[in-house]
Amino acid sequence: MVGEFVSIGRINIDIDMYVDRLPKRNDHIMCDEGHVSLGGSAANFATQATRLGVKTTLMSCVGDDVYGELVIKELTKIGVDTSNILVLDKNETGIFFYAHDPQNDQIVVAKPGANKFLEKRFFEDDSIADAKVIHVAGSFPMMIGRASEMTTTHGMVLSLDPGRAAKDLDFNRILKQTDLLFLNSDELKEYFKLEPTESALRKFAKTFPGVVILKMGKNGAIATDGFEYCTSQIFDVPVKDTLGAGDSFAAGFITAWTRSERIPQALNVANATAALTIKHEGAQQGQPNLEEVARLLRNHNIAIDSILKTFKSHSRSHRSR
Repeated sequence: MVGEFVSIGRINIDIDMYVDRLPKRNDHIMCDEGHVSLGGSAANFATQATRLGVKTTLMSCVGDDVYGELVIKELTKIGVDTSNILVLDKNETGIFFYAHDPQNDQIVVAKPGANKFLEKRFFEDDSIADAKVIHVAGSFPMMIGRASEMTTTHGMVLSLDPGRAAKDLDFNRILKQTDLLFLNSDELKEYFKLEPTESALRKFAKTFPGVVILKMGKNGAIATDGFEYCTSQIFDVPVKDTLGAGDSFAAGFITAWTRSERIPQALNVANATAALTIKHEGAQQGQPNLEEVARLLRNHNIAIDSILKTFKSHSRSHRSR
């Protein structure tokens, strides 16, 4: 049975290396710190939503290699529904290599692998029509188009986090069906030629029927539907690794928003979820559960009891069947 959320996008193996300086041509650099972990925006979103208590189906592609086998095993262990992950014969699972220096500059080398076939996927309405939310992480025009048709037909929520390579998307068409749009400041400027001012964001949000959510890193986050305008500051935590923080943020926001439809509360849950994630290395290792998020918020005198009750009610209803 399909999950409440469906996450569409990439699965990767992430290789992170922390170096004293970024390598130049023909350099051979040693480092003392590095790790290999599971990643990919859609996979990160799916694991975080699952850890928050939301059954989530991941729609993606992996290769028929040892990494693909490992990915599906680990995702299943976490509780993600992997039934819609395609294992592609004679293909390799995607790999992202990151090299970071102390100044936070980095080199990123990506091998898409099986991810490049995601646009060629086709899914039937009846396979995911019972979901409440479709979240597309990344720039996939065909998949976004199909998802927008489905969400419109079945009364579902369409959430879009286009990422850093979406300049060719037809936003004029896509935004007409978009309920939640996640961007950072660079993407706002590149795709929409806007600065993150209150007046610009309010005006922009009124051009489509949903909510624009702006992720601003250490400066917190902003969300507006054009009428209500909300901000949320970050929670001060020791930072180990920011990889995957935006995906955890999106999962936290959507989890709270679908249960309360209160933008301020959703922003606080999103920021708390991201804050706990970045305390650990890797995109997924530090992802919190809902009680951990609630505890951090309580420490800052922010209550989310109404959201917690929805999960308890669902659990009682499930046990009574």
